[in-house]
Parts: sequence; C-alpha cells; structure tokens
Amino acid sequence: MEPTGEDQMPMRGELPAVAARPYTRAATAETGWSRFVAVISNPDLQSVIAFCAIGFLLTINVVLRFPDFGEAVAQLALFP
Repeated sequence: MEPTGEDQMPMRGELPAVAARPYTRAATAETGWSRFVAVISNPDLQSVIAFCAIGFLLTINVVLRFPDFGEAVAQLALFP
C-alpha cells in the first residue's frame, strides 16, 4: 500500500543561512542606554524612589531636630 498525500510528512525546505551580525560598540551602547531609559521611566520605580526619598528626608529631619533621641532610647533599654 502506497502512502497517499495525506499520510506523508510535509516537505521542509532548506533552512535559511544565519548571517552573523558584526559586533559594534555603538549598538551595545545604544541598547544599554535604551534599557536604562526604559528602567528610569518606569512609574513603579519612580514611586519607590519618591517614597524612599521622603522617608530619608524625614529621618534626617528627626535626627537634626532631636539630637539626643538615641541617648534617650539607650537609657530606656537599660531599665527592664
């Protein structure tokens, strides 16, 4: 019994040759820069940076406003 057209595997053509891309520093630098811009323009990252900056500024403000606060906390830790 001869296989019919439906039973045969489909023919595959020759695979295309893969051309090697030349290595260029400019393309690498452009890719790195575009990735950096994409990360920096992410709104989630900007929100996290803003939240951390506000916390840092509040911490500096409290440290400067109450310079003996650390000493008071250390004294509280001495008494059980």
